[in-house]
Order: sequence, then structure tokens, then C-alpha cells
Amino acid sequence: MKIKLLTVLLIVFYLISCKTEKEEKFKKSICGEWIFVKVGTDNEARNAEKKEGRKTIELPLPLSISENINYRKGYIFYSNNSCEDKRGYFKQINGKSRKDKKILFLGNDTKYKVEDDSLKIFDLANSTWKGIKIRSITSDTLTLEVDDTVFFKYAKTHYRIDKAQTFDMILVSTSACYGTCPISNTSIDKYGNFIFYGQGYNTKTGLFISKISQDYYHRIELNFKKANIDKLDNNYSANWTDDQTITVTFIKDNKIYKTISDYGHKAPRELYWAYTPVSFLYQKLYLKPFKVNTKEPLSISPACFENKGQICELERSERFYLSIELYRSREVKHVFEKKYILRYWDEKDNQKEIITDGRYYQFREKNKAITLDLGYNFLDRNNLYPKFRQKNKYD
Repeated sequence: MKIKLLTVLLIVFYLISCKTEKEEKFKKSICGEWIFVKVGTDNEARNAEKKEGRKTIELPLPLSISENINYRKGYIFYSNNSCEDKRGYFKQINGKSRKDKKILFLGNDTKYKVEDDSLKIFDLANSTWKGIKIRSITSDTLTLEVDDTVFFKYAKTHYRIDKAQTFDMILVSTSACYGTCPISNTSIDKYGNFIFYGQGYNTKTGLFISKISQDYYHRIELNFKKANIDKLDNNYSANWTDDQTITVTFIKDNKIYKTISDYGHKAPRELYWAYTPVSFLYQKLYLKPFKVNTKEPLSISPACFENKGQICELERSERFYLSIELYRSREVKHVFEKKYILRYWDEKDNQKEIITDGRYYQFREKNKAITLDLGYNFLDRNNLYPKFRQKNKYD
């Protein structure tokens, strides 16, 4: 009897030891940055092994974000049981009417724990722990089991970051869509200055300023640098209509370094992971109204420079950058060559005009002509002349 009891105790001790060892191994191995690779099935894996004569398979990335929403999954796990869910957590706020609908961004930072062979992540949207079984973790692959035959594969990622690349300012603008997409414009600079202009479907509407720490700015900048900005295309576009466009402009050496337009979230996921928290950053800050006195804000609606049938359209984030520069300019009395008409629409859908030569901008406010001096030529400094094209009947 004593022998049987001892045997049982030894077996239990062995199982507990194995469980503890396995758990500790998972805890150690999971630390790092992981990006989603693909949903796999055991049948698919077995067929590939049989066909190719190997025990492991390399699963290709999905063709596009629209074909597989899992494409945007990604995590950073830290040793202190905190983690980042790169997609972030959101809550829908419903109002009495469609225009009252808002999106509340809860952030990316949450916590996790490894218990036995399960990974549990705290869902900020539902305030619950969500678990999934860990099938295996190697130095470069994390496999999570959905059920007995389906699994998620993640790859450990080590981004090559150009530490020398820095930006003076980053601007993110989001457009309307056929729905309740937030319409907003956000700028942050390397000194921590923050400007937000909310137009529709935001928790705040109007023009506001705030501050962020320089450390937080560097974290935001790092997220964008993971997208390998220099190798990104200038435009990404889905093949459907009525979706949202996000534009991102990077300012370096006081001029536009690059602008990227992403319609329908077709850009690489690293860019999506970077610009989404920025567009909702205003919800985490103490905002103060930005009073611009007599300077009429340049509307963020479609705006372009026009000269003799040639037009130069600015992307949404570029227009916001020009707006900020105009807010910071000084009022002068100066006669200049009225070379361009800057046409735009105000918030009441009235078409308005500003006369400019690129440096001086003149508009009328309460029947008074006001001239603002940027101190430099916006078209020259930002090399916008190649963007001019022939105006057509749709402009």
C-alpha cells in the first residue's frame, strides 16, 4: 500500500514539475515582438509535410488585409507581464442619432499571463481575460491553438531601425466615409506640442492643443519607423468605394519629407499600427481650446493652389500642416504678386479663396483684407511644383 501511494505521489510530483517547467519555458520564450503569419490547419500541415518531405512548413502571408483581418494581429510581450496588442481596443458609443456615434479608443497597452499551456490576454474592451492554448514556441515561431485542428502562427520580428532618422513633426489626418468614420487631424512635434482638429464622429469637436512627453513622441516615431517609411509607396488604395482615407505627413528640416495616403487600410500593417493610436491620441490628453484670434482657419476640406488652369492638390495632412503654419504666421501689410488662388471649402460648405504667391496669404475677414506672412514660400520649400497638373471638369 505504501509503495502504491509513493508511486502515485512520484507521478503527481513529476507531472507538476513538467507543468511548471513547461510554463516557465513558455514565459521566457514568449517575450518579444510577434506578427501574425497565417491561420493553419493540421490537414494542411500534414499534406505539406508529405508532399515536401519535411516536418515544418513556411506559411505565406495573406494576399491582402481585406482577405484576412487576422493580418493586422501583432503583439509585444514583456517580461513584467505587460504587453501591447498592436490592433488596440475600441468601444462604440451610440447616441440618439447617427451623428452622435463615436469610437472610444482604449489603447494598446494591456497585460498577459501564461498559465500552464495557455496564453491569457486582458481584453480592455470587455474587461475579461481571453485565453488560447499555446501549441508551441520556438525562437522564431509562436503557434496558438484555436481548436483541435486549427492554429494561428506568429513570427518573431526584429525590425531594422534607422536610429539616425528623426522627424520634426508627424501629422495624421482621417477622412469621412460612408458611415461614421472619425474625421480628424492631428499633429505632434518633437518638442511634444500637440494640435487636434476634430470635425465629425469624434469625442471632441473643434481645434485644441495639448502636450505629450518627448519620450512618448519618440515611441510614436519608432512605431512609424518600423514601417520602413522610405520604402513605402506614396499611395495605397482599395478597389472599393466609400471607405476612409488616412494620410500621414512627415516633416523633416522644416519641410515635407514624405506623405503617404492609405485608402481602405491597404497600407502595410506597421503603418496602420502606427497611425491608429495617433489619430485617437486626443482622447488620452487634457485638451485646451486653440484660439486663433483673427486668423481664419484654413478649412481641411479639399483645397488646391490654382494658376492659369493648372492646380496643385494638397493631401489632407499637408493641408493641415499649411493650416498650422498659417496659424503661426504673422499679420503684415505687404503688396505681393497675386500668383495663385488657394480655393477651399469652409465648414458651412461655402467655397472661399485665398490669394497667395506661396509666401504671403491674403483673405477677407469681415470685409477686411488680412495678409499673413509665412516667412518662406510654401511651394518652394516643399517642392510642390511637380504636383501641378491640368485642371479638369471634375475639379
